[in-house]
Amino acid sequence: MTYKTKSLIYFSCFVAASALYYVVDQHDEFQDQINSETYVETQFEDADDYTDDTTEDLEEERK
Repeated sequence: MTYKTKSLIYFSCFVAASALYYVVDQHDEFQDQINSETYVETQFEDADDYTDDTTEDLEEERK
């Protein structure tokens, strides 16, 4: 193999390893944020206002 081919292979491996490390690090950081006590679910307030219109529509069609 030539020097250019080896360099390209090593560089590709370095880029792949760096990207993999970044993804794993971001996943771990995200899991830490979710498991922390300060994490708040933002959709919780809207859950009480949710109405399922499909059951009402079905009842109207049956009448």
